[in-house]
Amino acid sequence: MPNPDQRLQPPPGSGGLPAGGPWLEALVRHAPVGVAVIEADGIYRAVNPAYCALYGYVEAEMLGRSFLMVFPPEQQAQVMQRHQQFLREGGELKGEWDVQRRDGRQLRVLSESVAVVGEDGQMSRLVYVLDITARTQLEQTKEDSRRMILSVMDALAAHICVLDENATIIKVNRAWRDFAARQGGQPDQCCEGSNYLAACERASHLPMAILPSPDAAPFAARLKEVLAGRLDSFQFEYPCPSGDQPAWYLARVSRVQGAEPMRIVVAHDNVTELKLVEEVLRRHEAELRDLAASVPGALFRMQRGPSGRPRFFYFSPGIEALFGLSPAQACGDGRSLWRCALEDGRAECKEALRRALRGGENWECELQIRSQDGVLKWVHAKANSKVQANGVVLWTGVLTDVSVRRQAQIALKASEETFRTFFETVPLGVVYHDRSARITAANPAAGRILGLEAAQLLGKTPFDPGWHAIREDGSDFPPEQHPAMEALRLGLPVRQVVMGVHTPDGSLVWLQVHATPLFKQSALTEVHASFEDITELVRTRQELRRQASTDHLTGAANRRQFMERLHAEYGRIQRKTEICSCVVTLDLDFFKHVNDSLGHAAGDAVLRHVTLLMRLGTRPLDVVARIGGEEFALLLPDTSIEDALALAERLRQRVEQNPAQFRSAIIPVTVSVGVSAMRWTDGSAETALIRADRAMYAVKNGGRNGVQVGTGDD
Repeated sequence: MPNPDQRLQPPPGSGGLPAGGPWLEALVRHAPVGVAVIEADGIYRAVNPAYCALYGYVEAEMLGRSFLMVFPPEQQAQVMQRHQQFLREGGELKGEWDVQRRDGRQLRVLSESVAVVGEDGQMSRLVYVLDITARTQLEQTKEDSRRMILSVMDALAAHICVLDENATIIKVNRAWRDFAARQGGQPDQCCEGSNYLAACERASHLPMAILPSPDAAPFAARLKEVLAGRLDSFQFEYPCPSGDQPAWYLARVSRVQGAEPMRIVVAHDNVTELKLVEEVLRRHEAELRDLAASVPGALFRMQRGPSGRPRFFYFSPGIEALFGLSPAQACGDGRSLWRCALEDGRAECKEALRRALRGGENWECELQIRSQDGVLKWVHAKANSKVQANGVVLWTGVLTDVSVRRQAQIALKASEETFRTFFETVPLGVVYHDRSARITAANPAAGRILGLEAAQLLGKTPFDPGWHAIREDGSDFPPEQHPAMEALRLGLPVRQVVMGVHTPDGSLVWLQVHATPLFKQSALTEVHASFEDITELVRTRQELRRQASTDHLTGAANRRQFMERLHAEYGRIQRKTEICSCVVTLDLDFFKHVNDSLGHAAGDAVLRHVTLLMRLGTRPLDVVARIGGEEFALLLPDTSIEDALALAERLRQRVEQNPAQFRSAIIPVTVSVGVSAMRWTDGSAETALIRADRAMYAVKNGGRNGVQVGTGDD
């Protein structure tokens, strides 16, 4: 490419290079770079072969056409303007341009122009161009690589700097700068241009992370080894105070292989979390060792050896108390364990082990041993298998001294007959349910209480259609809530459940039932249920409850029962405000005269007579109560005030039209009645009762034998 400062200059006063002459034609034709002569209107007057080759055209395709053909459409107007301005005003026209070849490929070219004068005296532009596409792409690639490297460095959490051969910092990443700022780092210690090694040697901390004095010297010495080429890399771990929390950093120093000049990368990673994890793991390991030593019996690990024989490679310290062998002895000579085993049961245990080894299955067995000190023991061995990543099967298990359990089993076996005798003779009903709730065993007492033979109970479940169970309130007892079903579902004991069962002869037997789940090797296998006949107790309890809530003279509900139902209805109205219920109070007129003239027995007969009339005129869900000497009350759920008023009037008429009779005496009776609706806006359940009472007393004060509705906000 010609030097722009040595370009041809036109003769003085000519305004451009002289026209004509073989020198110009030779210049255009034989120049090693692309050369073209462009007239003032932008038309190619001459192009050389290099110019045509650059743009992918032949000479005839370019001559006579506008030079704008090689420029993108969006640049053509600006390029023409600069072309004409150059020819008109002079100056210089050079620079880099994006142009387009005939095949559509984009090029980057460097061009420079000079003005020349044609034979007709018109100015033309001689331009020579050089293809710099490859160079531009290379420079862009290098720039992209540099930016990518810097971006990657900035994205890393590690604190990174790059040193030259003199240990001068030539680049740091964002994490380095941020940490230096947080630690109060000085610019002369941690920025580009400062000497990393000098900072190490003159201060008690590194540029990026505070390094205690004892650590600075050895770190600097090893860094010098890298600078001298005697060491390619090293790592250095050091503590770094950070606020109130301890922190640890790992410095990694590496020489970039093949870099000329030498480049060294220093990275500081925060390894505090790793340190903390290592400490936790260390503590956990110590705890596990302590746990293994504390576990009753001996933990072990085993795998199949090359010969197919089991190879024990770990025993916890408990092996010594169990067998009298140290862990090293037991691992070093696996046969030593079998030598302690007694003949009885050894073959069976070995066969179980061989099956586990062949199939990679779990292993479990029991055998009797004689330990090194001569003590006879029963040992239970259990191990679970797990296939490792390399395909090796590993067994992890425990050896437990079960001598006490074995002795208990012997004692249990000896007492089985005693238990069977108890089972057969105990007065309580006893049954066993399997996992499907079917009865698998029943004692004679169970059959007697339920009105069946014990054998007839076998196979039955709480869902058997022949059984109908009820609760004390008379509601059905769902089979799925039977104590045996609950114990099966929850795996927990269920105690003191009262239920009534109808026996085949139609009688109702009340039972108190207990159900206990039974487990075998942690698996629930069956439920033990026992029950006793408490029919007399329940009947007595029901009678006491009835007496406590019933007026003993009339059989109507007493005041306490009425108030409980009144409060319950008030709560229901509070929850559902659209409900309408009413309260009615009745008082017998001139009742004192009956007692005084005919005696209290006659008065009692009148009270019973009026109670009967009220019951005949009300629904089963209504509450008829005697709440005073001659005062009664009705609670009418889901009843409008109009319906309650009509009912009260019917009762008044019925009492008036049906006099009571005591012995030979006919006793006329009338009542004064008050009616009130229960409102969800009432302040209490008693409010409606108070309104009804006031209405009733208003009737009595107005002549008696009438009905009135209570109003007002009481």
